[in-house]
Amino acid sequence: MEQIQLDILVGFMYPKALELLKEEERHVPIVLQDGLREMSKTDVQEIVGAVIMERCKDSVVH
Repeated sequence: MEQIQLDILVGFMYPKALELLKEEERHVPIVLQDGLREMSKTDVQEIVGAVIMERCKDSVVH
């Protein structure tokens, strides 16, 4: 297992997605069971989507 910050993972695998993340989302720790070698662009997209959804659950829309 390997732990890495989301911004490092995204910057390495899918840099265009960095602009989608808020500052606090970029620093979310991500645990990779099989390390970076087994990651695909689709995996990173799913992780980014999940982090965004999790972080916006607590947001109040006015």
